Amino acid sequence: MNSAKIILFYVIISMTLLGCNSSGIIPSDAEDLNSGWHETSIEHGDMSRVFRFYIPESISENAEVVILLHGGTQSMDKLFRPNAGGTQEWQQIAEEEGFLLMVPNGTNNNTGSPTGDNQSWNDCRPQTQGNPDADDAGFIVSMLDWAAGRFAHESITLNLNRVFATGASNGGMMTYRLATEYPDKFIAGGAFIANLPDPTECAEATTPVPMIIVNGTEDPFMLYEGGSIIGGRGEVLSSESTRDYWIEVNQADSSNPIITEFEDLDPDDGSVVICEYYSSASDGADVHYCKVDGGGHTMPSINHPTIGRQNRDVEGARLVWEFFAKQ
Repeated sequence: MNSAKIILFYVIISMTLLGCNSSGIIPSDAEDLNSGWHETSIEHGDMSRVFRFYIPESISENAEVVILLHGGTQSMDKLFRPNAGGTQEWQQIAEEEGFLLMVPNGTNNNTGSPTGDNQSWNDCRPQTQGNPDADDAGFIVSMLDWAAGRFAHESITLNLNRVFATGASNGGMMTYRLATEYPDKFIAGGAFIANLPDPTECAEATTPVPMIIVNGTEDPFMLYEGGSIIGGRGEVLSSESTRDYWIEVNQADSSNPIITEFEDLDPDDGSVVICEYYSSASDGADVHYCKVDGGGHTMPSINHPTIGRQNRDVEGARLVWEFFAKQ
């Protein structure tokens, strides 16, 4: 065998051992936890549940964790594809702020499979999305437990007292569920284009968790005034009733909110953003409610335009991170 063939042979063997694939994602159990995207799986509820995570180049010594939840019939992969919209900003924020970004995958609407691109979450609607038997909330908590163990033997230290959850649509509703069922695990939540289910299969929230909610008044799917989600996917409260629910749970002061109206940077988008900040006493939690007047079923974004009625006056992910950083 000549030298060129020997070199090629060892390159192929090395790539196989490292688990390289066409997406450029390296399985985390086959490689040191270097910066960049990684993908792995854990066993939970008799299923092999998959997730991705992103390690920034300058991760903090005591890194916070952001859990990013995809919407219904989406996936952990779709959130960062071209034209995915505002979710793409989270990778850049992770680089700037040094936190670990974790992106789990739901289950398939039709087959219940935990892999693929047509995934959803069990978000407390009686007409559930995804696999009605899937313990999605438990899986996400188990993912955090995995991270605690996996990173314990690395130079990276995680601050699991500062874990945040955020998502849009079905992912936003799942954020509400995590805050309700695991308030000891999540220091704050951020929900886009998402209302609370009505009726709900889950217990009422009893523990304050800081919450930011960003909803559009012209959303054709998750109606601002509440009612039936398009496609027969259950019923929800109105956006304002969802706001009031978290104000009550969080024991926030509803009498004198701080009102902020953002500059209309793009008059052509047909929408403006008006935010209400409800502060709380020391034993409660704040609520930040943003109405996208004229906005549709999309995250607001300046840097990541997408189809639909999208507000382009604020960067939605940065609005949420600003709220998270104050907690």
